[in-house]
Amino acid sequence: MVNLLWLQGSCCSGDTMSFLNSEEPDIITAFRMLNINLLWHPSLSLEMGEDVINIFERLIQGKENLDVLVIEGSIPLGPNNTGHYFMFHNRPFK
Repeated sequence: MVNLLWLQGSCCSGDTMSFLNSEEPDIITAFRMLNINLLWHPSLSLEMGEDVINIFERLIQGKENLDVLVIEGSIPLGPNNTGHYFMFHNRPFK
């Protein structure tokens, strides 16, 4: 099983929308064919809050493997390259 984590930086979710519009095959079929396990997606996953933090903690601690990382959109670096324009769990997303 291939573990995939999808994060969204500064974006309009256009990549997600295009991805969801796939037809041949549809995304569910494609994930099954490619043996992909979607660990988390900000728009598609049911997990939120502490459940998402727990997913990230398992990855950081090596309790779960991350095989594919998708980052949709840009990664804001400002102000002054600190990344503080876009914070995630009290840390810069960058």
